[in-house]
Amino acid sequence: MVTVDGFVAGPNDEMDWIDNDPVMGEAHFSLARGADAAIIGHGVYQGMAQFWPEAAANPDAPNNEAEFGKLMNDMRKIVVLTKPDDLQWTNCEQLHVTGDDDLVQRITELKNEPGKYLLLYGGVRTAQTFVQYNLIDEYRLDVCPTALGDGKPLFSERTKLGLVSATPYESGAMTVVYRPAA
Repeated sequence: MVTVDGFVAGPNDEMDWIDNDPVMGEAHFSLARGADAAIIGHGVYQGMAQFWPEAAANPDAPNNEAEFGKLMNDMRKIVVLTKPDDLQWTNCEQLHVTGDDDLVQRITELKNEPGKYLLLYGGVRTAQTFVQYNLIDEYRLDVCPTALGDGKPLFSERTKLGLVSATPYESGAMTVVYRPAA
């Protein structure tokens, strides 16, 4: 999720701008269903670990949140952290790293394992490191029709991308798919 002005969170980590378009939600579900694992920064993990198990247990959750919560509970989740933590959410494993070089090496090893694809759910620092070290094969950005004017950017430096596709939604949000330009 990204704002039209390129932020993935507000200056104080606000996420209240995220568009909950149900069609876009179905696209998220399909993408997550096909992934081998989700890579999640520790801060984002904490929020997701509180939200998705509860959503999965709520039969009155809006749109497909209960079903998506069940998928997230079942999915292999690789949590990036710099010091060990007691991860309570199901199917989580720690990817303890000592710095950017270690993260790059470990993610490269994961990418070289057989399988389909890995998803990156953030956080900001983890995503920026992936961008900086060219660890992303394909960007699937859900662009929400909000400009924050300030916040935490996904891209911290110029990054050339090639358009693969763009899918607009009735809410004004759109999914834009890019690949790194050669």
